[in-house]
Amino acid sequence: MMKQQRPLTKEQYLKKFSRAVRWRLPPQESEEAIADYRELVFQPERDESKLVEELGAPAQAAHLLTDVKAYRRWLAVFAVLAFGVFLVAKWCFTGRSHFDYVFDFRQYWFPVWVLMVGMVLSQYWFRRHGQKNGPLSRRLILALTLVLAVGALIMGWTWHVTGPDFLARLAAEPNKDLLYRLAWTLGDLLMYGGTLCAVAAFTGLVLAKLCDRRWLAVYGLALTVAALCTIVTFWLRSMSLDWGAGELRAYFFPRMVLVGIAGLIGTGVALC
Repeated sequence: MMKQQRPLTKEQYLKKFSRAVRWRLPPQESEEAIADYRELVFQPERDESKLVEELGAPAQAAHLLTDVKAYRRWLAVFAVLAFGVFLVAKWCFTGRSHFDYVFDFRQYWFPVWVLMVGMVLSQYWFRRHGQKNGPLSRRLILALTLVLAVGALIMGWTWHVTGPDFLARLAAEPNKDLLYRLAWTLGDLLMYGGTLCAVAAFTGLVLAKLCDRRWLAVYGLALTVAALCTIVTFWLRSMSLDWGAGELRAYFFPRMVLVGIAGLIGTGVALC
């Protein structure tokens, strides 16, 4: 025997409707629709047990208010941005890209392209169709702080492990087990840290649509950290043993600093 579903309370109905309509409609239209439905839902004579019967399911009610063409344009933009996040997460987790068999470019450039396309497209779309709501959220500040801390930890450890001093110790130390474990920790940080940052980027993108466009700063910063993790992963997997640590640092880190600066600029712009 199937368990009968409990009817939605007025608060639950309005919460689900608000989430659905904010995803489908532009900010101003969604807030107007939420205000209208708040009056309808909280009418004194409204029977709470008949909300869905009288007003329709929350998602269905939001669907009836949707401009299909505008919604499809948003879905197309979201699909491009989400696919870029998925690619970076995949590259972080697997450490490889199959695009280098299709395009005649070094694979280090692929995360940079994803980052640049994501930054430009997201800023363009949310500047035109997004909206700031009230003061800056504490949750947003906390999320940015955590992502920045993760990025600083990973890049700092990369700098340490690829340095001449560490490599000299690795060559001279009789018992190398501890040093090898420290070196392999970098791979774990790149894989899991980069993947988690990609998840944070996706979350920031969704919240930029549902809550406040300034959550786009989390998307931009987290995508930057994930892209840098991907670059380091590709670099470590394809580095030549003929290069010294100083040469590797001199070649790669200035480029990574430029990518990081571009990401920070995009993050700052998203907060404005």
